[in-house]
Amino acid sequence: MRVSAIVCTRNRPRPVAEAVRWLLEDENPEFELIVVDQSDGQDSEKALAVWRKDPRFRYIRSSRRGKGAALNDGLAEARGSIVAFTDDDCRVPYGWAMEMAKVLEAHPTAAIAFCRVVAVPHDKNTGYVPAYDPPGNRLLRSITQVRNGLGLGAAMALRKEFAVSMGGFDESFGPGGRFPSGDEWDISMRALLKGWHVYETTELAVVHDGFRTFAEGRLHARRDWIALGAVCAKPLRAGYLRAVVVPLWFFSARALWPPLANVLRLRRPSGLGRISGFLQGFADGLMTTVDPVTLLFVGTDLNQALPNSVRSV
Repeated sequence: MRVSAIVCTRNRPRPVAEAVRWLLEDENPEFELIVVDQSDGQDSEKALAVWRKDPRFRYIRSSRRGKGAALNDGLAEARGSIVAFTDDDCRVPYGWAMEMAKVLEAHPTAAIAFCRVVAVPHDKNTGYVPAYDPPGNRLLRSITQVRNGLGLGAAMALRKEFAVSMGGFDESFGPGGRFPSGDEWDISMRALLKGWHVYETTELAVVHDGFRTFAEGRLHARRDWIALGAVCAKPLRAGYLRAVVVPLWFFSARALWPPLANVLRLRRPSGLGRISGFLQGFADGLMTTVDPVTLLFVGTDLNQALPNSVRSV
C-alpha cells in the first residue's frame, strides 16, 4: 500500500526542514513525502534542497495562497491511496504516516483518522502550544459527536478516493482563506454528513512546536471561532436541518456560558471574542451557497489546482 504524506509551508524554512527530516526517517519504499511551498522567497526551497535526490521526496512550488489551496495542490499530486497530513512545525515518530494508514485500514468505515498532538515543553506562564488528546480510541459516527472535540490537521490521515469524490478540501477554510482556520473540522463534518465515520486513536502522537503567547492566542481564538461558526452553518445551508444541535451546543456551552458564568461569580467576563467570532462566521456561512454533492462552499474545488499554478521539483 502506497502512502503519501503532505506538509504545507510558507516562509518557514528552518521548521519545515526539521519536519521533513523527521518524516524521511521512514525508510519504507511505499512512502512518499510532498511539500507544498507557498513562500514569498526561495529560502524554504533552498533549505529542502538536501533531499532533492531522495526518490521519496517531492517539492511543489505553488503560487496560490491559503492552506486549503496548498492541501489540494498536494492532494492532486499524491500517489498514495492514503494521505497523511502534518504541519511544518511538527515532529512525527518513525513510521508515523504508515501507522496512520494502518489505523484507517483497520476501520473501513472511516474516511479520516486523527491521532494525539502533544505540546513541546514550554513555559506555561508565558503562553501555550495547541495540542489535542482524544478522550480515548473512538469512532465518530455522527456530527453530534464532535461536541466532545475533534482532532487537529497536524495529525490527520484520509482516504484519497474519498477526498477526491468530495472535491478535496474547501479552500474557504484554513490560514490564508476566507475563514482562516477549521480546514480539518470542515472536511470531517462533510464526511460525517455523507455517511462516513471519523476515527481517533490515542496510540500515536505528533509533537507540536507551535508556541504562542497569550496575546497571540487571543487573536487565534477569534480566528478559530469565526471558522467554527462557518463550519457549523454549512450543514444548515445545505439542508441538513438535524445538524442544528451542533451550533446550538457550541454557542451556548462553549461560547456563551463561560463569560456568563464569570459574571454570575462577580468576575470580569472573558472570552467574549468567541461569541462575536462564532456569530460572524455563522452568519457568513449561512449566506454562502453550498454544493449539495461535495458540500463545498461554491467556488472551491479540487480542480483549482491548475497545472500552471504549481511547479513540482
